[in-house]
Amino acid sequence: MRLAEMTYWQAEAYFQEHDTVLLTIGCLESHGSHNVLGVDTMIPEKLLTMIEARTEVVAAPGIPYGVCEDMTSFSGTVSLGEDCMYHLLTRITDGLLAHGAKKILFLNGHGGNIPTLNRVCIELSRKGALGVQLNWWIMAGQLNPAWAGGHGGGEETAGMLAVNPDLVHFDRLREQELINDLGADFPTDGFDRVTFGGIGIPVPRDVTRYTTNGWIGPDHPKDATVEWGEEMLTAVADYIAAFVEAFEKVKVE
Repeated sequence: MRLAEMTYWQAEAYFQEHDTVLLTIGCLESHGSHNVLGVDTMIPEKLLTMIEARTEVVAAPGIPYGVCEDMTSFSGTVSLGEDCMYHLLTRITDGLLAHGAKKILFLNGHGGNIPTLNRVCIELSRKGALGVQLNWWIMAGQLNPAWAGGHGGGEETAGMLAVNPDLVHFDRLREQELINDLGADFPTDGFDRVTFGGIGIPVPRDVTRYTTNGWIGPDHPKDATVEWGEEMLTAVADYIAAFVEAFEKVKVE
């Protein structure tokens, strides 16, 4: 059920019987030359549609933007920033709490949102509520290690193939094209990280300094298939639906 499609009296009736709300959060950023900017928003929205067929939890209107300051050099990328995201989530969750919600489930599609979500969840607990992070790509890798991947790689590309194959441009696919911008002694080893002496060291900086297209990870997009994406998203949707059903029974005092 979508909160935006309910009347006030339907919402009132829901919150008299339930205290759980699902909220999708995404991002608008580069995911390689082959993927569209909305990967982090579209996959959670696809999952939400699947979850709706499995449970009666109410979903508040989602947030299509996220925190991605290091990606804004790629054309089309828009970042809310941590402060804006924090205040936005606080106002939204405070509004939901005022009407009877006590458990907010964040269906998240973007790793850069996690630090802000952590802060919001801690503050929710201090308000007598609970915040839950459902990071779909992490759950997918735990459900099946073969699905685990990086940014814009096979995992996310497979997810997008399940959303809409027309939005994956394999004809424009390029390799990772990682750049050792700090020199040969500090090779780039992933997001905000270089390697020295066999140990990964975080060095946060603009992503375009060390990759030309935004795909960063061990899983190759060319291995992605529609079948992989559909099986993966079905498994994640099944898991989240089961979690929601069980978590609704948790009493929040």
